[in-house]
Amino acid sequence: MVIPQLLAIVRRIKPLHDKYVIDELAKQHNRTVLRLPPYHCELNPIELAWSSVKNYVKMNNTSYKLPDVKKLLIEGINRVDDTMWKNFISHTRKEENKFWKLDFIVDEVLTAEETPVIMTIAGNKTSNSSSSTTSGDDF
Repeated sequence: MVIPQLLAIVRRIKPLHDKYVIDELAKQHNRTVLRLPPYHCELNPIELAWSSVKNYVKMNNTSYKLPDVKKLLIEGINRVDDTMWKNFISHTRKEENKFWKLDFIVDEVLTAEETPVIMTIAGNKTSNSSSSTTSGDDF
């Protein structure tokens, strides 16, 4: 199935499942909760921020003592400023656009009306008095 067909199925089935309190609260304020696909950290800018924070801790941790790690963690979080967030979001949007382009290509390939490819594999068997053989050139 292509994405539009899958989305139609999702729209049909989704109301049958439990609702989330956060969704209902958001709806009261004319908002929608956007859930990111699992296992696609490249579509979530917070993952880039956490990566930056963890890298800061890793590069500056010399004592490996919990209070020092906590201090480095807070410093790493404070380093994530407006400019970094804009860059994380920009990077995420570029990744999202790549996915959209790939989806379009996949849909185009899946919906293309082409002549089906039919392969027939047959061999010519020859026999002699002691055994039957198949020629390797028949495939």
